[in-house]
Amino acid sequence: VYDLVRFLLDLGKSEEIPLAEVETVLEYATAHVHGAAEFTYDNQPLASSRHIYFEHPINRDREYDFYAKESEFFRQMLLDGERVPPVLMSFNGLDGGEQGHWGNQDEETWKRDAWNHVDLGRVLSGVFRGGGVTVNRGIAVRLGDEGELACVFNPETLSYDMVWKSGFIKFRDIRHGFLDGIPMDGTPVAFPEKGLTVEGKKLAGSMQYHGLYRSGQRVYFQYTLNGKTYLDSPWVQDGRFVREVQLKEGPLSAELSNGVGESGPQVFTSKITHGNDGPYAIDTFELPLDNPWKVPVMGSAIAMLPDGAALLATMHGDVWKVEELEFPSKEARWTRFASGLHQPLGMIADEDGIFVLCRDQIVRLWDTDEDGEADFYECFSNQHQTSSGGHDYICGLERDADGNFYTASGADGVYKISADGRTAEVIATGFRNPDGIGLTPDGVLTIPCAEGGWTPSSMICAMKLEDDSVPHFGFRGPKGDAIPNLPLVYLPRGLDNQSGGQQTVTSDRWGPLNGQLLHFSFGTGNHFLILKDEVDAQLQGAVVRLPGDFLSGIHRGRFSPKDGQLYVTGMQGWGCYTPEDGCFQRVRYTGDSVQVPTSFRVHKNGIKLTFAQRPDKALVEQAESHFAMTWNYRYGAQYGSPEYSTRHLGMIGHDYLPIKSAHVIDDGKSVFLEIPDIQPANQIHLRVQTAPGVFSEMFVTAHKLDQHSFVDAPGLVALDNKPVNPHPIINDIALATKVVPNPYASVIADARPITLQAGSNLSFATKVISAKAGEMLALTFDNPDVVPHNWALLKPGTLQRVGNLANQLISDPEAAIKQYVPDSSDVIVFTDIVLPKQQFTIYFKVPEQPGRYPYLCTFPGHWLVMNGNLIVE
Repeated sequence: VYDLVRFLLDLGKSEEIPLAEVETVLEYATAHVHGAAEFTYDNQPLASSRHIYFEHPINRDREYDFYAKESEFFRQMLLDGERVPPVLMSFNGLDGGEQGHWGNQDEETWKRDAWNHVDLGRVLSGVFRGGGVTVNRGIAVRLGDEGELACVFNPETLSYDMVWKSGFIKFRDIRHGFLDGIPMDGTPVAFPEKGLTVEGKKLAGSMQYHGLYRSGQRVYFQYTLNGKTYLDSPWVQDGRFVREVQLKEGPLSAELSNGVGESGPQVFTSKITHGNDGPYAIDTFELPLDNPWKVPVMGSAIAMLPDGAALLATMHGDVWKVEELEFPSKEARWTRFASGLHQPLGMIADEDGIFVLCRDQIVRLWDTDEDGEADFYECFSNQHQTSSGGHDYICGLERDADGNFYTASGADGVYKISADGRTAEVIATGFRNPDGIGLTPDGVLTIPCAEGGWTPSSMICAMKLEDDSVPHFGFRGPKGDAIPNLPLVYLPRGLDNQSGGQQTVTSDRWGPLNGQLLHFSFGTGNHFLILKDEVDAQLQGAVVRLPGDFLSGIHRGRFSPKDGQLYVTGMQGWGCYTPEDGCFQRVRYTGDSVQVPTSFRVHKNGIKLTFAQRPDKALVEQAESHFAMTWNYRYGAQYGSPEYSTRHLGMIGHDYLPIKSAHVIDDGKSVFLEIPDIQPANQIHLRVQTAPGVFSEMFVTAHKLDQHSFVDAPGLVALDNKPVNPHPIINDIALATKVVPNPYASVIADARPITLQAGSNLSFATKVISAKAGEMLALTFDNPDVVPHNWALLKPGTLQRVGNLANQLISDPEAAIKQYVPDSSDVIVFTDIVLPKQQFTIYFKVPEQPGRYPYLCTFPGHWLVMNGNLIVE
């Protein structure tokens, strides 16, 4: 406190610093003296009814509603007539931030051996590893009446690449066994056909793999090789591996097509528990875990049939059919429709069939004998690449009006696959671990990304199908000098730490949200409303959390064409804060009133919001009813990013955005919040009170501002000429990729060492230093402060002029490359920007002319008080 008082008393004393700029200095000084303002809060949710699993052990350290609690704490300061600090604390991190980046979870958390206790049946597809062989699109088959042998078929070479005995498949327990493919369990057996086609040689000529038939204990691979179509079935004869091959001419034999058991699949019934809270109730379908195969049900994809039945895919390779779902049914009927698929993570059912996106192919499932089980697993398309990498999943499946398919791959990008499945092209790149894909009716593809290198936070990217370019969204770094395409929205870690897929609301029986976009969180087991806006061809969005928790992390959701309700499925895994391994649930609209934002627009002087219902006009028009703050992320090679101040380079924290006024406009459903200081930002957090004690929370990503101010309410001031800051990613890329060597970093022998340290109160610890004319100095600038600074030496009498040039750098996209040093002949020497707790040394010759040479920190605003003098004697 003493330091700040002393600082304030000193303001304006120097003839170099105009008193008119004291207010700007005060804001910077307050932030830099105190750092980001903290507040005290507990971990429990603000409304436990919206987070019913908060007491589950998995959530023992989880911090609920951090951003809302922060907003409310500092809003109360406004109500009490207190000044809100300019910079507020950032989210601490998962589980309080004291247990590492990923919180209290580690590899031990997600060790599961359940898959090794499953009856795998006769077929399992996956990345096969064993006996020195890796088959990316491997199909492992158990052979013989007693499973005496096993083999792996390679559909890319039409050959069997390994045969073994004394076992089948054994999984590692790391992350449920999903990372390491299907490892061979047993002893390799030599066989002459290894790696050869049915022609007795390595693959040569034309080929096409069509799929496989399942008939009893037998598997028949169908393919065309050099103009001939074969059925190729591996088996055991006299203890030896054999391949029984026949030319396929005409329909399948009756023996093959009727091979599946005549009784049909086994039926399981399960309980349906109905939710009863609020406008959207969450109903839970009990999973058929008590099954003879002991197979888990970890949901990975979902499709809805016209009759209201659901198809549910699982990470273990099954597809279940679930019937008798519609409310008020209290019991569902389950049958296992297909099994043995390769990590199915997307599914579509339409008039052309049931399409399941697997890691190796898009499979179209056929029930040719109509007994309730798929018997032909058609390889509809295998045009996408299949990697052997543990994390290289292929996720989500959507189809456009022309029949083209879309899916997302972390290794390659977004694939567009032709309607006939025969061709594929990558139409976008730069996505880190995308778990899904969405497609809106107006032709916008959405792709989620998980935070990591070159992905500062989880985010949802968006692209228009009509665009001809191939956008790059930033993962693995920028391409050349081009700025990466910007995401639709960023998702804070305290909101969604692992993103799932998206789904458009396609029902008019689901409240007022028909046509809106939904997003699912795998990490938190929540769902969100995503509002879209477009400014100067730039898509940008806002995130609104919808009430309710799911039992597992949600991968996918679909609306039923029969009852119009939302059905979701998911599972548990790395980074997931949900109680169950898997779930199948329904979000059912109850008819109660729904109050949520439905659109937004960011103007130069504030934000316009539209709500589903009319808000309380008298309450809304009190500006202190609401609160706003903003922050950025740092795009770079580091893993993720803290939440950075938008105004103070390198400071971690949220900037308070004062709301000058609030107005209910148009038909009474829209609100304009006047925020004169608003600028483009990765995140603008709004907490808007629409009725006493009822708040809507929004996370806006504002890449661009509408070039016009909103003035259609009394007292609003147009700010059309307000300077608009460059997008923060421009500086991030400059910092990460454009390194300009400091011209004064070369060592000068016998230079006199001198250390100058940044002080408190936005100052230098030493205001005056001295040196002899013409001597050589090795000046080390040491920065123990919480924000970055630099040091620059100027010609006498130029502090004001250079300082004004420094202030202009705040809107210069190349400022970071220039170390925030103005391009002026008045600057003699300078250090680089020195990050907190670091130092930088420069070497230079002291000017020959004696006098007082001012020095300063040239970061915009700092120079006003962070200056001193070098006395040359």
